[in-house]
Amino acid sequence: MIKGLFYLLLLSLFLFVFPLKAHEERDLLTEHIENVEILPGELIRHLPQDINAQISYFVKYFSTEKKEVTQRWLKRCEPYLPYFRLIFREEGLPEDLIYLALVESGCNPFAVSPANAVGIWQFIEGTARHYGLKINYWIDERRDFLKATYAAARYLKRLYEIFGDWRLAVASYNAGEGRVSRALKARNLADYWKLMMSGAIPFETFAYVPQWLAMTIIVKNPEKYGFEPIIENPWDFVEVEVPGGLDLKALALAAETDWDTIRKLNAELRRGITPPETNYLLKIPFPAKNSFFKNLSKLNLRAVTLKTAEGEFQVFVLDEREMNPSAETKEPPKRSSTSKGASSSKRTTRQRTKKN
Repeated sequence: MIKGLFYLLLLSLFLFVFPLKAHEERDLLTEHIENVEILPGELIRHLPQDINAQISYFVKYFSTEKKEVTQRWLKRCEPYLPYFRLIFREEGLPEDLIYLALVESGCNPFAVSPANAVGIWQFIEGTARHYGLKINYWIDERRDFLKATYAAARYLKRLYEIFGDWRLAVASYNAGEGRVSRALKARNLADYWKLMMSGAIPFETFAYVPQWLAMTIIVKNPEKYGFEPIIENPWDFVEVEVPGGLDLKALALAAETDWDTIRKLNAELRRGITPPETNYLLKIPFPAKNSFFKNLSKLNLRAVTLKTAEGEFQVFVLDEREMNPSAETKEPPKRSSTSKGASSSKRTTRQRTKKN
C-alpha cells in the first residue's frame, strides 16, 4: 500500500532531477554530532576516599560549579525519562539505573565521546552490535532512544549476572566488563569498594558510581539543590512507514512540526535522510498522523542524485525555491479532535508512557 502511495505521490509532483550543488550535498552528507562533556581529571584526582563523602562531593559539584550544565541535562532528559523507566521496569532492572543516562551523555542522542562511544547510552560499536543495534552509513541505532535503551538495559542485566553486584555492574558499564574482571582477578578481590581503592581501576571509573548516585539524589529532589522541577513530558509520537530517500526537512513539514523535533525523534538517521531504496518506520508527532501523507503529497520535492562512499542514490529533497521560508519553524496547527489513523501508521509506544 505504501509503495503504491509513493509512486502515486511521485507522479503527482513536479520533480527536477539533477546533481546537488556542492554545498547542498555537503549539508546532506554531514553527520550531526556533539561532544560528550568530560569530567575534569583534576576533580577526580581530589576525590575523597569515603564513598558517602564522594557522593556528597558530586552533589555539590553538580549543583554549584556545574549547575548550568546539569540544569540543561535535566531539561533535556524530560521527554526521555518516562520511556527509560518503562523499559527498565520491563527488563526487571532497578529504576535508579536510568539516571546513568545523565552521567553518560546528559540524555544527548547525538553525543560522541573521545573513544567514539555514541548516543544517550554511549555504546562503542562492538558492544552495540552485540546487543542488536544496527550501524551503517545511513543509520546508527545507538542514537535511537528506544532501541538503545533496550540494549543498555540488557547489557546492565548481563553485567549484574556476571558480577552479582550493581555497583560493579555500573562500574563495568563504564570501564568494560573485561577490565573489571581482570582487575578483580589480579587483586584477588570480589568487593566493589576494595577494588576501587586498589588503584586497579581508571580514575574515570573510580568516580563513575558516586557520580551516578549523586545524580540520582539530585533528580529525586531537584528543588532541594536549586534546580527547576523536572516535568516528565514524554514524546507523544506515532510510527509511519515512509519511502526511502526522503529529506527530514520535507518530513518535518508533512508532520506539521519543526526540523529539530523530527531530528530528535529520529536521531538514528545519520544523514538527515531516510535510507534510500527501502521503506522506513519514521517517528512523527501523534497529532499529525491523519494529515501526514496528505501533507507529504502536496510538497514540492525534487529528485537529486547523491554521491556517497556507498555509491550513487536518488533522494528527494524540498525544492526550497518553492517553499515558504518560514514554513519549517511554524507552530503545529491546533487540532480540535483526533480521528482514526491510516493503516500505514503504528502507535506502538504512546500507551506505555503514562506518568508514574
